[in-house]
Amino acid sequence: MKIGEFAIENKTTIDTIRHYMDLSLLTPDKKGSFYEFDKNCQDDYNSIIALKQIGFSLAEIQTLIIFERIGRHTGYSRRETYRAFFENKMKWIDAELERLQDMKSKLQATVDSMPDKSIRKQDKAGVPLSVLPLLYCSKCQSSYVLSEGHIENGEIITGELKCSCSETLQIKDGILFGKDFLDPDSCADFDDSFVEDYVQTTHIDYLKNLHLSLQWARNNYHFPKSENGIILELGSGRGFFLRNMLDLFPKQSIYIAVDYNPNAHRWLKKSLADVVGDKRILYLCCDFRRIPLRPKTVDTLVDATGSSNFAFDNSDFLLDSLIPLLKEDAILHGQYLVFKNFALNTMIPDSSRKWFIKDELKSHIQGLGFKQLSEHETSPISEGGPKESFFVKGEKIYNYLYIGRLKMKP
Repeated sequence: MKIGEFAIENKTTIDTIRHYMDLSLLTPDKKGSFYEFDKNCQDDYNSIIALKQIGFSLAEIQTLIIFERIGRHTGYSRRETYRAFFENKMKWIDAELERLQDMKSKLQATVDSMPDKSIRKQDKAGVPLSVLPLLYCSKCQSSYVLSEGHIENGEIITGELKCSCSETLQIKDGILFGKDFLDPDSCADFDDSFVEDYVQTTHIDYLKNLHLSLQWARNNYHFPKSENGIILELGSGRGFFLRNMLDLFPKQSIYIAVDYNPNAHRWLKKSLADVVGDKRILYLCCDFRRIPLRPKTVDTLVDATGSSNFAFDNSDFLLDSLIPLLKEDAILHGQYLVFKNFALNTMIPDSSRKWFIKDELKSHIQGLGFKQLSEHETSPISEGGPKESFFVKGEKIYNYLYIGRLKMKP
């Protein structure tokens, strides 16, 4: 029987048969340029498969078959050598079963400690009442007052806020809606598998830069000066910064997460429901340039690619419009997308290209009155993913991280 016929007969491949031959597990006679597989080859093949099925490796099988061939028909091989091999294999299996059982127990304990999605507590977090004094109408320069609403545990779940000129802010499902947010039907949607999908579809170099940026931010984070400090984040989106910094925020601080995509806020609020604890978070959905906050309110401004994302579609720099909201000595935590070079077919318009050049970006930030405390940059990369589709072949992009303190001009 030729090698092809032998492979077909045993429902395997010619490459597998050749591999067994290389290991001397199969030793067919060679007649001319062809190998001839006989009954002995079939018996050896059957032994290989049988031994594999009870857990022996090819190296172990090689040794067993050599012993079998050398001691063929003596009885000694089966009585002593095979017995020792099989007993050792059973001891290994017993140890492996014990190891796997221990691994299973640890896995089960981990699974048991995870919140069960089917019995997950309802997300009842709303707009903290303590936020109301911070809200402000720039049109009539007055505070917003709760005209109607449903309150639970000191938080507004649904309601309406009005100012002196009758401008209104709506609260729905614990999210505050300001002016000019996006239509939910036209926005990207988010579901429970978003983070998993994002990690699986985004290039590893981009993910590494994101991770290193967040780690650097944790290591260099400046807390608000007071326990009641106000932290404002521009473009909270997927919540990567908030997730990684939540445990560092002072208990009494208020974190204001701003985004114009209602779907992003609903998803983020739901995904953080079980870990927020007693931290106070205001989810605010509005145009970034129309944030309804009282002037000189914010202690820490987080610009984690918010201005960069804004610059893709706008020629002005988002941070400029936020300066009136900042206190003297406010801290800026900036993370910006910076291009090492632009391709001829770059997606960055000429009018906003300066916001993606490190030297011009840094100079502009300092021109706003910020004094640098520290800075950092990641390695340049050339690939992103479906959610980071601004990469063009030939361009290299890195993250520029900047921490500065605002010093108001006299």
